[in-house]
Amino acid sequence: MLPRSHCLRRPWLTAAVAFAAIFVLTLTSPTAAGVASASPLGPTTYLVRPGDTLASIAERYGLTTRSLMRLNAIQDPRQLYAGQVVLLGTQATVEGAARALAPTTNLMELSRACRMDPEALARANGLLRMTELAVGLRVVTPPGLNAFVAPLDALAGSAPRVVAAMRHRVGMWDVLRLNPVPGTMGQRLLVPTPAGGVVSVTPEDVGLPFPVMALDVSPQPVARGDTAAIRLTTAEPVACTLVYLGTTEECRDRDGFGMRWVGLISLPAMLDVGVMPVSLRLRTEDGADAEVMVPLLIEAGRYDFERIDLPPDRQSLLDPGAGQAEAAKIAALRMLRSPERYWTYPFGLPVQAAVTSYYGSRRSYGYGFGSYHAGTDFDGEVGIPVVAPSPGVVVSAESMVVRGNAILIDHGWGVVTGYWHLSQIGVEVGQHVAAGELIGRLGNTGLSTGAHLHWELWVNGVAVNVLSWLDPDGPAALLGAAP
Repeated sequence: MLPRSHCLRRPWLTAAVAFAAIFVLTLTSPTAAGVASASPLGPTTYLVRPGDTLASIAERYGLTTRSLMRLNAIQDPRQLYAGQVVLLGTQATVEGAARALAPTTNLMELSRACRMDPEALARANGLLRMTELAVGLRVVTPPGLNAFVAPLDALAGSAPRVVAAMRHRVGMWDVLRLNPVPGTMGQRLLVPTPAGGVVSVTPEDVGLPFPVMALDVSPQPVARGDTAAIRLTTAEPVACTLVYLGTTEECRDRDGFGMRWVGLISLPAMLDVGVMPVSLRLRTEDGADAEVMVPLLIEAGRYDFERIDLPPDRQSLLDPGAGQAEAAKIAALRMLRSPERYWTYPFGLPVQAAVTSYYGSRRSYGYGFGSYHAGTDFDGEVGIPVVAPSPGVVVSAESMVVRGNAILIDHGWGVVTGYWHLSQIGVEVGQHVAAGELIGRLGNTGLSTGAHLHWELWVNGVAVNVLSWLDPDGPAALLGAAP
């Protein structure tokens, strides 16, 4: 989401980063040091949710992955399952709320809003400059006063701080604390956000072109191989497209009147790290054009390296020609852009089993790491149930050479999932399936070294990390839980 909120709170990066920020505060600003005191202690246990990893749990509570492994006697950090209770110990910090930066935000405003020394804030977050930061960038700050930039019309008159307090119905003393010096040239006015309120970006705040009324973007940075989302509100009906990485994707009309739009942005696993521009292009019914440029900050992500040793009887499946026909068929099906949305969010797990290989892992079949794992593998016994993670329509259900017994489900809006190496197929083409409905059983068919399920997700034809779609607060949550 892209709110006007400039005081952002999410979990401390790690206990070391938090300590470093507090130490710097102590050296640079006595006032700020009081604000950045040690975080209150959090819970001592955590119930694992779908999509969680040991690294994400550690980051959320200011711990390290290694300390969690020692505390819970975990040999392999990948062996987590939904419903597992993880001990956090006594050093966990309270989990904060993750928020995203609005356009034109700079570190000086952020430090004012949070009453924290700007140099300490920059060091704690690894920021090299204090000028405009990337839209949606998540920044770690100590608990403080939540604030946003007041609209320009609130600055009229000789007493802008008084006008802002009255206009936004907030305490005058809070406004004065955020803006101790009135009328400073080039310094924008900050106003406390009402408790529990979420404020969206409006045209008055950031100069969005007409007819754009509000724009939300999922949090940044985004790991390559993940999905980003955009939500748009306009003052009149428009046609909307997203242009990125040389491709053009249609936005999806949420209200049927052409004034509430959403879009999904799929990021390839081998994408270059850095800032990726996304162009949001609009056309009104009168033929007038408007464009909004949204920079996405892309980070590398964490990917493993795997060496796959096939048994002699399956070495022939590595021949590029062996799966050429099925690859062509899947390439066509993953490009489906059904106009109707079937899927609900978040997705559920297709099988109750441990993850043995994650999306994006660089793979070698004995001759270098020239490929990556486009799906997620789940270990399990042959015959255990495989269910649909979300509603959709079966578009393929057949036996293939490399992928074994395979199923593909079209969930609509450019979202397609695949299920490989099944022992049994329990659905047929054209069948509508509900979330949790049995579609097949886990197996060891095709190019496989043991019983497992390969689960794959495509968004707009690009294979992305399916586990991020299990997170209730993931990027696709911006599009709503249901059609």
